[in-house]
Amino acid sequence: MTRSSLVTGRWYTCGRADDALAAFEESLSGAQPAPKQRAVIMLEVATAACLDGSAHRDTARVDQAFRLAASALEAGAQFGSERVVERSRQFRRDYTGPCTPQVREFDHRLRATLL
Repeated sequence: MTRSSLVTGRWYTCGRADDALAAFEESLSGAQPAPKQRAVIMLEVATAACLDGSAHRDTARVDQAFRLAASALEAGAQFGSERVVERSRQFRRDYTGPCTPQVREFDHRLRATLL
């Protein structure tokens, strides 16, 4: 588990999702991690954004989270990372909200990656 994921998990469980998202966004704009690690971080950011969007019934935030997760999935597929693909699958399984066009697009990309 990365240091930033520990920090984000701690902040999110304390009800500070905005702080958690800011920390992850800062980590993405700082030193550039390897592509696979960047994809994992993107999925962590997407998870926090999705949880926050769902809690506040903010469909724009949820859609943003799914766009970010789709980018991470694309990178995972490009670099052959089973870990990123599996985390993408877990991200989708954890979402139980409405099936928006962005969610359906993510589902389509995920199915295409798994074929």
